[in-house]
Amino acid sequence: MRTVIFGVDGLTFRIIGPLIERGELPNFKKLRDEGCEAILESKYPPLTPPAWTSLSTGLKPARHGVYDYWIYADEQNERKRGVTRGVHVQTQRRAEKAIWNILSEYGKQVLVINVPATYPPEVVNGYMVSGYLTPSTDLDFTYPSSFKEELFKVAPQYQLVPGPEYESLRLKLQVGPMVDVLMRITEQRTQLIMHMLKEKPWDFCYLAYICSDRLQHQLWEEAIALDPRTNRYYKMLDDALGEILALLGPDDNLFLVSDHGFRGHNSYFDINEYLVSKGLLTLDPKVQAARKKAGHASSLKRLANQLGLRPLARKLKRSLKAAGVWENADIDASRPLLEDIDWDNTLAHVPSFSGFQGGYADVFLSPDMTDKQVAELCADLKRQKDPKNGKPLIDAIYTTEVFGEGQFAPREPRLLLLAQEGVTFRMELGNERIWEDIGKTFGSHHKDGVLYAYGAGFKRGYKAANAEIFDLVPTLLSSMHLPFPYTFDGRVLDELFVEQKHAEQGLVGAGKSAEGGDGGLTRRKLKKILDK
Repeated sequence: MRTVIFGVDGLTFRIIGPLIERGELPNFKKLRDEGCEAILESKYPPLTPPAWTSLSTGLKPARHGVYDYWIYADEQNERKRGVTRGVHVQTQRRAEKAIWNILSEYGKQVLVINVPATYPPEVVNGYMVSGYLTPSTDLDFTYPSSFKEELFKVAPQYQLVPGPEYESLRLKLQVGPMVDVLMRITEQRTQLIMHMLKEKPWDFCYLAYICSDRLQHQLWEEAIALDPRTNRYYKMLDDALGEILALLGPDDNLFLVSDHGFRGHNSYFDINEYLVSKGLLTLDPKVQAARKKAGHASSLKRLANQLGLRPLARKLKRSLKAAGVWENADIDASRPLLEDIDWDNTLAHVPSFSGFQGGYADVFLSPDMTDKQVAELCADLKRQKDPKNGKPLIDAIYTTEVFGEGQFAPREPRLLLLAQEGVTFRMELGNERIWEDIGKTFGSHHKDGVLYAYGAGFKRGYKAANAEIFDLVPTLLSSMHLPFPYTFDGRVLDELFVEQKHAEQGLVGAGKSAEGGDGGLTRRKLKKILDK
């Protein structure tokens, strides 16, 4: 038995569902009609690095340590109450095993190709090509490192992410050429994947395509309208899926997953400016001048909207950026907001800008904030409505507990806010009106992703209840009739199987590791597998 995880960043039923009905995605239709389909929820938060890491480990962030693109270091600053933090990009989980580690230890041969947050590549029983968040292809991004030479022979134009050419086209909003760039990257990815599947020994292959996420952020209006220019990309994914399905035997399984879903937004809610207005976030005086200047810019944008000139202004701004004339020099949105805060008078702030495209806000709370103050903040957030249409801001509010329990549990209380349809959170400062109608619709992440399970052991044409991203690894191990090395945060999706799969779930009891209690049975089974 062999197993494939076919991962697609940001894939959503909102787009592939209608395309399937139109007959344009025959291989996705095959999965739907001959396998199981379910919404795969990604909520804590719906962001690429933590979501892919949870998919790969079966764990919540408190155990694998990935919450964001950023990792924060505690640095004591005696001049201020509290902590000012250093920050750097996080490119890999901080602890626990991923599915490729578990299967390698079980003696399975693995291929891991382009999965985000896997740099540097790990030693596995097989091959690994690090994916998104790898700094550069100039570095050793494959295991073994010697495979890098073979990779570029097979896919000479292999890219980790779209380069400067795409950025220039994005600023000019040239839809067809933008899709062309993403398709060339995807074509190279498929060439590599098919080469590895055909030429390398494998029991398990975990691959990921990321360009759908890039496409949907900028071209949501076209994608959701099923524009023929963007449809081409989804058809290319369908073709790649078909090539892989053709390689599978009657005993093999395939899981198709996305790390989160997608939706459109045309309103911004400035969460940090809101916290300033509530007296919960106080800025250092040196940032006030930049905030004031940003406020003037916000007023001009609002006036342009009222006069119907916003589309023209947006086009001019894009042209100036493409020409290298326009620069955002005052407030740097590329790094989290961790400095220029008056910590003595701040109870809540949102440091990371990642939630802007993620459709969420991760609010860091001071330990000094009382339960009453937190409850009042939540109640007030739930009362916020988009002035454009009266729709509420908040879809859901979660507290720190949703991140799970483990060595990387947040050291301060948190509130995780998910925005309603049509809205996303913006973290910049300066817009004292808090809300902004941006006119055009762009794409941002949504909690509802995609799951298909296909193979002889799965039900046919079955529409399952919602699952969660933590459920993939335990369900996959169960499908391969392999024991659990420890307790996962996810569960086995028993309802997908033709025959219920309770045995493996019971190998490690709740709260017990594989080293004790029921773990004796686990160790004996592991030894039997490894001795084969």
